[in-house]
Amino acid sequence: MIAINAYAPIERASVAEQVAKRLLEMVRTKSLKPGDQLPPERELATYMQVSRPSLREALRGLQILGVLSMRQGGGIYVTALEASDLLGPLQFLITLDSENLSSLYESRRMIDGSIARMAAERIEPAQIASLHALVKVQEGLTEDALGFRLSDTEFHETIAAATGNPFLVTISHSLYVLGMEYRRVAAATPGVLARSLAEHRVILAALEAGDAAATEAAMQAHLLSVHHSTLDAMQAGGQAQDAARG
Repeated sequence: MIAINAYAPIERASVAEQVAKRLLEMVRTKSLKPGDQLPPERELATYMQVSRPSLREALRGLQILGVLSMRQGGGIYVTALEASDLLGPLQFLITLDSENLSSLYESRRMIDGSIARMAAERIEPAQIASLHALVKVQEGLTEDALGFRLSDTEFHETIAAATGNPFLVTISHSLYVLGMEYRRVAAATPGVLARSLAEHRVILAALEAGDAAATEAAMQAHLLSVHHSTLDAMQAGGQAQDAARG
């Protein structure tokens, strides 16, 4: 006979959790779309047949997750549901543990390397032209960390888009966003942006030649370089902080 008490007790989901799941389902099924404003709190609580405290708890949770946002002047809205919104909590956890940086860049080398290989086989002439234009712009941005980062984002997004696979585009961009906070530190280091520009040229040349293996290798080499320069900048920043405290 089965010993019933050997099993953990079944936990009932809280009312707030049920409300959050229902709202998430409405977002997933497009009943709520990016930019939509939710009804006033009293009306929404009545509609969902829950107390206002339970509703508030659910709304706070979805705000933390980046699904909802409160705008100045009142009103709660569905966010744009972009990677930068939804990856906030995960980005916070990774920031707390810098050792995860190596795992992040290992993932980027594997995924973006494969994306680059696929892009070399599928890229359109117009996308090649766009990459040439971006590299040309980057030539004047090697002393402008913010401008270069914006252009760098577009460079990598253009390559991912060349695969024609929206899932890979989303995965690639998500990993890029997660590493952005670290990259801000490295981008201010003299010589780092000039090196990235040179690596972009190598990637572009391989793409234009349609050489899938060379494109993959160039992308992986670029991301390894980015990883190392980011680690160096973080280490230098830590040493400076130690010196200031001492």
